[in-house]
Amino acid sequence: MERALRAFGLLSPLGIGRSEDSEAAASEVDGYFPADSMIRRIHSERLIAFSGVRALLMQACDPLAVVGFRKHSILFDDPRTRLMSTDLRMSRMYFGDVDLAESTGEAIQAMHRKVKGTVKEQYGPVAKGTTYSASDPELMLWTLATLADSALVYRERIFGALRPEEREAYWADYRRVGMLLGMPADSMPGSEPELREYVRGRLSDGSLYISPEVRDRSTAIVFDPPFDGWLKLVLTPVSEAIKLSSIGFLPDEIREMYGFGWDPARETVLRTSLLQIRIASRLWPEVIRRHPASREPSDALRGI
Repeated sequence: MERALRAFGLLSPLGIGRSEDSEAAASEVDGYFPADSMIRRIHSERLIAFSGVRALLMQACDPLAVVGFRKHSILFDDPRTRLMSTDLRMSRMYFGDVDLAESTGEAIQAMHRKVKGTVKEQYGPVAKGTTYSASDPELMLWTLATLADSALVYRERIFGALRPEEREAYWADYRRVGMLLGMPADSMPGSEPELREYVRGRLSDGSLYISPEVRDRSTAIVFDPPFDGWLKLVLTPVSEAIKLSSIGFLPDEIREMYGFGWDPARETVLRTSLLQIRIASRLWPEVIRRHPASREPSDALRGI
């Protein structure tokens, strides 16, 4: 059972042996982002980490980014490691102190500088010979936007709607994440409504595409959980919840590109599950409910 809990992240170096008093104290420590910032409030909920699956499914529909993914990333070969790596790096920026947030951003920028090349053969709307660079702010924006949009969707669908000013504050924080990653301020939507407009535009402007091969490998992120044997059996409820929300929370356009079915019956099951989670989560202990990084002082995350 310990192995199962550790695989889900319920037991970790950050989640063992901490008292409620120390957890409360950690949540009050300012880091790069203030303790009461929206980005820390939202990502302190461990369930928001599941939004990374939705974000990756959307990112896999950006054809130029996929060229880079296939050549330079383990996304399609080892999606679990990719998801965990993304969560780790983003958590260091969400919850770390100034030095850690900035050094993490610089490390990611250094990795991005190595990811560049030329498209060898046409891929959907991307012509052969097109150049790409992971440091290109325009290419980075879809990745950043899907992460922020997915977190907002999960937060509101699971825990209830945010006020407009809370959504705006969250995107303002996320723009700072973008700047940590080297994106100029004017390369990102200036407000949260503009973020939504950008996402809607990408969904309808014909710029997204996914090949049958990439579609099959991407859907494995949802349908082939990275567990086997008895561990797969123990974590079936968790895996099923991830599958249902990962598909149900996708924009209709993305679901259609993947060929995922959805109907009122599935939507009802999802809504019922969300209501149960919303009620049950109020009773969960901190070690389960809160993201481990949110329970550490901001200056103590460098070792994770």
